[in-house]
Amino acid sequence: FYVYGGAHLIADVNGYYGSSSSFTPVAPSRVLNTRSGSRVVDTTRVLQVTGAGGVPASGVAAVSLNVTVTNTTIGAADGYVTVYPCDVPRPDASNLNFTAGQTIPNAVIAPVSADGKVCFYVYGGAHLIADVNGYYG
Repeated sequence: FYVYGGAHLIADVNGYYGSSSSFTPVAPSRVLNTRSGSRVVDTTRVLQVTGAGGVPASGVAAVSLNVTVTNTTIGAADGYVTVYPCDVPRPDASNLNFTAGQTIPNAVIAPVSADGKVCFYVYGGAHLIADVNGYYG
């Protein structure tokens, strides 16, 4: 890490790839868009990713997503999104951080739960958009 000037740094490890890992790209496909409904505010949104957007219904360990927040609001502190498999406790690390009024995208590799779901926890408030662009078997 190189910082010109001064800054506090936080680095979160999200996982690793073994020598036998294989990535299968798919045509980018929107699998989540909350803009036609209510913002996600201080809660978790569950998304079935297997069987959607070119991802097979089974045999998927993780998905590659482009996650975007828009129409953001914050509470006492800046907001964030954590993307994680729904069958484990929510980790303390975030995948995307925002302040009020921002539209921010980020690439996310998210493990998939045994039943093919990914959870999005939003601290603060935001509309969520997620596009899948590949998966790991």
